[in-house]
Amino acid sequence: MKRSIFPMLVFALAVWGMGCAEIQRKDLKASISPDALRPGALDDLFVLRDYLAGKNSFVESPERHIGAWTGTGCRYTLLDVEGSGSIRHIWSTRRDGPPHFDFEFFVDGESQPSLRGTDVDLVRAMEEYPIPVAPSNWVPLGNRDFNFYLPIPFDESMRVDVVQREPSFWLWFCQLDYRLEDESMKGVRLFSRGEGDDLELFYAGMPTQRKIQSTPALQEEEKSFDVSLRPNEMLRLVKFEGPGIVRELRMRRPDDANLRLLIRYEGCDSFAVNSPVDPFYGPFQGASFYQHAPNDSSCYLPMPFREQCEILLRNEGNEAARVWGMARAEKTSGFSPSWGYFHALHQRTENTNGHRLHQVLYTRGRGHWVGMSLYKTGHDHGGGDFAVIDGEGEDPAFLHGVNGEDYFTFAWFGKGAHHPYAAAHTNDEGRYRHHLENVYPFNHSIAVEWGAFADLSPESVAVWYQDSPQDLTLSDGARTESVEWDVFGPVPIPFDESGRTKGDPFAVLPPVRELDAGKEFPCRLIEETYTAGWMKEWSVGPMLNLTYIGRHKTEIAGEVELGGMGHAFLARRFIESEEGGETPFLFAHDDPIEIWANGERVFACGRHFNGFENETIYLPLKKGRNEIVVRLTNYFNRNFNWTGFLLREK
Repeated sequence: MKRSIFPMLVFALAVWGMGCAEIQRKDLKASISPDALRPGALDDLFVLRDYLAGKNSFVESPERHIGAWTGTGCRYTLLDVEGSGSIRHIWSTRRDGPPHFDFEFFVDGESQPSLRGTDVDLVRAMEEYPIPVAPSNWVPLGNRDFNFYLPIPFDESMRVDVVQREPSFWLWFCQLDYRLEDESMKGVRLFSRGEGDDLELFYAGMPTQRKIQSTPALQEEEKSFDVSLRPNEMLRLVKFEGPGIVRELRMRRPDDANLRLLIRYEGCDSFAVNSPVDPFYGPFQGASFYQHAPNDSSCYLPMPFREQCEILLRNEGNEAARVWGMARAEKTSGFSPSWGYFHALHQRTENTNGHRLHQVLYTRGRGHWVGMSLYKTGHDHGGGDFAVIDGEGEDPAFLHGVNGEDYFTFAWFGKGAHHPYAAAHTNDEGRYRHHLENVYPFNHSIAVEWGAFADLSPESVAVWYQDSPQDLTLSDGARTESVEWDVFGPVPIPFDESGRTKGDPFAVLPPVRELDAGKEFPCRLIEETYTAGWMKEWSVGPMLNLTYIGRHKTEIAGEVELGGMGHAFLARRFIESEEGGETPFLFAHDDPIEIWANGERVFACGRHFNGFENETIYLPLKKGRNEIVVRLTNYFNRNFNWTGFLLREK
């Protein structure tokens, strides 16, 4: 699908000229406080982006991925894309000791990399770089969490390889967030020179012009409130007349008050912000949310409005509650067509079953995902972020991370502050991640889920911008529009000494007729085994996610039971057709897969893809009831261990 290009430069590239090169490292370190970072990170966050967001994720070791890591000098490709764009975030972690790899970046078809270094050297050189380019160039190195935030632009193509430095290693994790179909840094290049402690980074073609705000602020207006709410009472705290942008919403409330924040724009009959107050603000002291004192916090995420913005509060507790606070807005001369409305949604899964994910957000329309706060997830190894972008459009995209703490830019269950992008207290007290370096634009829809072990009650607060002031979210994964599938697996696929699949990968699966007869067959993850027949799994809209199918019968022992050399799965549903005939469906997948309709194979693909491969297929349906069987595989590739597909009638 053709996407328009939004030629907006990142804040720091536009505001800071080359004269800033005199900034000293100590001054740059002082400038990473939330207050100092807030303008560059949040000022124009509501301007809707229109690039294509991507993510590649890896968990690798010689034991898990036989044949891929053969010793010193082994080369492996992490990213290989064509088009104009930039890498926006690289995260990796490993055990202590010497770096496992050199990272090599081949820009626009280079035969030799123009950017090269180990994780240690790249992060140190990024920290030394004197000019702010990203919302923050760097974050502190905590528990072996290597985060690289300097944008790495490319005009035509980008290939990223890692080259093994050590004879062997135990386990290595990595994620790359990037964007395509974006020319905001066209003509800019990032280079390295030297190596080791002498590695330096520098840009060529850096723009020096200042950013011009399309709708300048005219004046600031501040309104305070001091109200007492009886149980079940709802009051309007503040109303602003537009056009304008709310820049801060501060609220002080009593301990244990059960209050719900509700915000609506333009007199709508639905609320764009709907969340209990405590998880909305959280315990964070960051750029987005800042806790001044216990039960006294500010939200700095901007909230534009055209005609009016109403901020309301409902007391859902059994005791009266007195609430103090203020809201600060700037008047503007207009509301730009490129702006989006701020939305926030709290969701809670009462009791997880381990195999169906916690729903963070499912909304339709145009906008971009900023991120989320997450609470009460327990030990979430093996859990992580799953995002399907534009599942209702012609060009769906799939973004999948690794493990729980990794999404929040930390590692090994580390905690702390990575301003302005993330903060982590504990998995129960709360963590947040805001993709200020690379929001996720969507034109039709976005569905975000979070994996969790069984018997938990996770809570999340999603934050995003959308072109509509109305609440367009769908609850419970759009259950009324979803489908229950019969599912089976996983079954390991045989492989040879080099790690290549031996024979037909689907030959390990049992016949559908024997599953229909009630028979059970062996399934195995890495070491854990069980027997199973047909199990049941609901899709989320058109998307079926089978990553955690094994948790129907067994608990995954940490993340060690995820992945492997390759597994095969079965999924079956029935489609009712009024007329029959060749019926077009949108189909998206990332690993070898087959589709059978009424006992005949109608589609087969044996390739592995970098994320979703989208295509139109035609299913020969007969009038009445049709059996659709999908035989699919999951291999270690650029989406770690994700298992599933998207199937939607066009």
